[in-house]
Amino acid sequence: MVFKHIFFILFSLSLLPNYSVAQFNMEAFLASARNDISLNPTQAKLDFLKENNFNGPWINRMEFRVGSGDLNWSLDDYRIRITPGNPGELKANKRYYDKQVAILNTEYQDVLNNALIDRYSLVLEHFFEHKKKVNLQKQLEINRQIIEMMSQSTGVYAMDIGDLIDAESDELDIKMGIENAQIFLDEVEYLMKGKYTFSENIIWNEEEFMGTDDILTLFSQFKGKPSGEYIDLVKLDQRNALEAERFNIEKSESLRNIGYFQAGYDANRGNETFEHFGYQIGVRIPIVNPDKPQLNRRKLALMDDEALLDEKKEDHKKDLELAVLRMDHFSQQHKEIIDKMESISTQNILNLQSPGKGIKMADLIKLNEFHMDLMEKKNQVEKKIFKTYIEYLNLNGKLTEFPMRNYLSKNLPEF
Repeated sequence: MVFKHIFFILFSLSLLPNYSVAQFNMEAFLASARNDISLNPTQAKLDFLKENNFNGPWINRMEFRVGSGDLNWSLDDYRIRITPGNPGELKANKRYYDKQVAILNTEYQDVLNNALIDRYSLVLEHFFEHKKKVNLQKQLEINRQIIEMMSQSTGVYAMDIGDLIDAESDELDIKMGIENAQIFLDEVEYLMKGKYTFSENIIWNEEEFMGTDDILTLFSQFKGKPSGEYIDLVKLDQRNALEAERFNIEKSESLRNIGYFQAGYDANRGNETFEHFGYQIGVRIPIVNPDKPQLNRRKLALMDDEALLDEKKEDHKKDLELAVLRMDHFSQQHKEIIDKMESISTQNILNLQSPGKGIKMADLIKLNEFHMDLMEKKNQVEKKIFKTYIEYLNLNGKLTEFPMRNYLSKNLPEF
């Protein structure tokens, strides 16, 4: 009966949910990504462009000329020459401004997305390290009960000094594991408090955290839907469009001098007042373009940019497929671990007792160690599942999709 009691504790105590009052608001922590300092440079550029633009002047150049028809110091010839701006250049600058604002908005979303991914990563690191610590604490309690049973040395349990040494060694290893887990938790909390201020230590309420089966179900739902816009591809596409508009501007700038209009006054010409005035109109004939070699080099660079975009699109498709492939494997691993834990919990280890012989304490110690190993493997695989799930949402452009949601909590609350 004593062994049944210990065995029941071994496989049921660690499976009990943790009912605790959460002191940490995950939605508020994720929402703090909107105030991340990494957003400041891009926001400063957007604010600058709200007050400034790239519009060129309609008058490219204005000249005032004076002269004399002879070597006297008296001036009798006055001229004003105006070179207008190139309409093609003016329109290209306007389009360039619009595309620059668009790409800055996308870069803002990209920085926000990275800040959000960073926070999701910290949450998962803390949550699963917390679960690891809790599992170790439960195993420590079980190991202490085993040591107490060996100290009493009563009942059907056979032991020797080697069993006690093994149990004491396990207890020390577990304590070191708990301490290392706490060190890691303190370090992660330090990083988290640098992004979002909270006073008390984080205490997770696992009832509010989405379960592994829920994550796998939600992943399957997202997998069956069309892929959203991956922000890195959107940014690269907009950057290519911006470079293409820059090429148009440079091409227009090479033909900046389209001609001129000149008005003049010659005091020595004619007798009537209107005869003293005159004008000239000049139009440039673009037979040759001295900037053509440079423009051709720019055109080749644009072709490279388009090729890079196609390559990134193919890489993105592969990343999505690999995420699905990894999740399938992790899901199978998780199922195998759960099945193994359930099969062991239903076995009656007392049936393994040889007739007339006691149950060795060494076997009970090994059983505890095996259960510890299963719990650690389960925790590691679940962490991989959660991380792959967030990675897939990022590849689908879901994380910063409006309205933004907490994809780790049940019911996916908005924030």
